[in-house]
Amino acid sequence: MDSRITKKDYLIIVIITVLYALMALINLGDRTAPQTGWVPEGLNREFIINFDEEKDLDKIMYYCGLGEDWYSVAALDVFYLNDSGDYEQITRLEKESSTMFKWKDAPLPVRTSSLKFVSDYFKSEDGTIKGIRGEFFEIAVYEKGSEQPVPIKELIELTDKTKGTEKLFDEQEFAVYTSTYMNTTYFDEVYFPRTAYEYINNISPYENTHPPLGKIIIMWGIQLFGFTPFGWRVFGALFGAMMIPLMYVFGKRIFKTTFLAFVCAFLMMFDFMHFTQTRIGTVDGYLCFFIILMFYYMYKYFMQKSYEIKFRFTIYPLLMCGIFFGLAASVKWIGLYAGAGIAFLFFLKQLLELRANKKGLIEQEHFFRKTMLPTLLLCLIFFIIIPVCIYYLSYLPVFKATGSENHIADFLSSQKHMYSYHAGVTSAHPYASPWWQWPADIRPVYFYQMKNPPEGMWGAIASFGNPLIWWTGFGCLFSTAVIALKKKDKRAVFIFAAYLSLYLPWIIAPRKITFLYHYFSLVPFIIFAIAYNIEHLLKKKRKYRKMVILYLILVAVLFAVFYPALSGTMVPLKYIESLRWLPSWYF
Repeated sequence: MDSRITKKDYLIIVIITVLYALMALINLGDRTAPQTGWVPEGLNREFIINFDEEKDLDKIMYYCGLGEDWYSVAALDVFYLNDSGDYEQITRLEKESSTMFKWKDAPLPVRTSSLKFVSDYFKSEDGTIKGIRGEFFEIAVYEKGSEQPVPIKELIELTDKTKGTEKLFDEQEFAVYTSTYMNTTYFDEVYFPRTAYEYINNISPYENTHPPLGKIIIMWGIQLFGFTPFGWRVFGALFGAMMIPLMYVFGKRIFKTTFLAFVCAFLMMFDFMHFTQTRIGTVDGYLCFFIILMFYYMYKYFMQKSYEIKFRFTIYPLLMCGIFFGLAASVKWIGLYAGAGIAFLFFLKQLLELRANKKGLIEQEHFFRKTMLPTLLLCLIFFIIIPVCIYYLSYLPVFKATGSENHIADFLSSQKHMYSYHAGVTSAHPYASPWWQWPADIRPVYFYQMKNPPEGMWGAIASFGNPLIWWTGFGCLFSTAVIALKKKDKRAVFIFAAYLSLYLPWIIAPRKITFLYHYFSLVPFIIFAIAYNIEHLLKKKRKYRKMVILYLILVAVLFAVFYPALSGTMVPLKYIESLRWLPSWYF
């Protein structure tokens, strides 16, 4: 058996990657969104919009921007021109601190030819004044029975300080009638695309609880495709698509068969969490991608016999492993956890080669001096100096945005803040789950719920694992561990060591409130454990191949069945309720 990629492999890789990319990019997000906005900057900033005639109005849609900082909030009181010729308040538009790059709606059940807007302080429920410097990007007024904004005949600014309000109505073609995940931030997108926006505009970023690289990659997507939902999600979807050929190539290297390589890629294609986590504008997809590459190169090194090949060929995988280790750590500190796994595998390999030396398998006279010692010294560069440099360089956009003059001090302060933040996350969350629940796929993370769906319909996005992969994979991990101990198969040792290095740190991690998506980076190694057990099954009896194919078909069918709960597709509410296999599954 050979781990080389053949023409047949390339054909399979292209087909499944293109198919998955199409699936991931379809309905990813709108490619348009308002780009200009207005900040009230004071109390009682008044302006009027007039229509060409009286209209039976229905509602207002308004798109919230950023403002000067995270806590920028604002409100606009809306008045209508009544039959007596006076303006009477009818509704209120509020831009909250956590509401940004999001369409909101306000009811407007009135017949009128004119609306007046007056800026006011945003107030909390107890009446406490919070501020008035939040940004509104666009306002669209809708008439009953129409999904097109009412044309505005005239805009009148009533005070000298009310300037720039034309920006509230200059992109009506981008207005939406209904707020959905397609046109609005959802879940943690309130942090990451916003931070990318701040990097681009040299605004001091609010979110600094994770290293910057993931947000930089999101920034690149925005720079290419605009500050739109598609722009801040597209690179995540593409990284998710690139994981498919990566899993194929990795699987081919481990198992040396086209069939099992296909199994690895196929299971990644149809894992629920892989789909949801790479289609949202957060950073876990980038983290998982770099972790897979990091372990791919460590596997390449781990399986080599250094005494049988030229020294330079043993060094290249370590260099690449160190680079991807630095990239993973620069996305999230979970990448650092993986460092324990690659360290264990590296030193285990050294012990195995020392044993080979004692058995007389190594013919080189000075193996330790010519191979092992230089390797150890180079690893100080590969796994300390290079990753630290990559990690530090990822902060350059932060330094630029904050106007930092003392980069080293600010860098160190940021690391201290990140640790303090995660150690201090103790507030209860309805979708939180402890580490010991993750393999059982017990509590999905509820990303999105459609607002005001038609009666009897529902639209939602939940992040959790395909149970046929996660539940099967967890059982396969135990058998992989048994085989690793019994047969001392280095492949089984590698799979289990990689899994544990990413999982065990969560037991002692200072962060107390955790979520199921923290398990995402372990999914590739669950899949390898499944493929490893399939290999042993097929070695016993080839007839089991039909059972394996049936298993793969069921995995894909289950993905199709749950697709509405993964993609936000609107379906009958009864259908969504039928997917609740466990009491804790909530869609």
